[in-house]
Amino acid sequence: MNQTDTALWWARARAAGPQRIPPGGPAPAGMLRLAEPDGSGTWLLPVLPDNASAAVLDELGLPGHILEHPNDTARVLAACVRCCWTDPAGPLWPGAAAPWEQVAAAFTAIVIRDEAVSHRALLAGVRRLARSGWLLWDEGAPVIRLGPRVAAWNAAQLSTLREMYRSMPAAGLSA
Repeated sequence: MNQTDTALWWARARAAGPQRIPPGGPAPAGMLRLAEPDGSGTWLLPVLPDNASAAVLDELGLPGHILEHPNDTARVLAACVRCCWTDPAGPLWPGAAAPWEQVAAAFTAIVIRDEAVSHRALLAGVRRLARSGWLLWDEGAPVIRLGPRVAAWNAAQLSTLREMYRSMPAAGLSA
């Protein structure tokens, strides 16, 4: 089966869910074959890695976690706000681009745990927040910016955020 045929099977699964085929039918790459007990047909289901993101699950119409790692995600957002909000007396959006290393240092100062664990949690959190519009980040780029969703925070939320901002570690920030 060629790549075009495989892509068509995946598109069918995305649009209509699991696909039923005759026994002995094609077996596209990345699909799990589940035979009917009576042998009358086979179901094809997408096989995803255990760590498939919520965006992948949502796109394929598969159930996923409501919120992945809320504590780490909140800490990642806090580190990004601390690094990208250059003037807490001013507006939060659009903020400034912060180098990855600066955000990593701020995140590590907030979580105070093993550097390798922190790096994985940071990377996963940035990916989640970028997918949902809280951050702007291209995986190949060495900088992170606040996403457009932060502009929706109201005055009361910004007031609270300003108070929290003052208490956040400034690790990795230039004076």
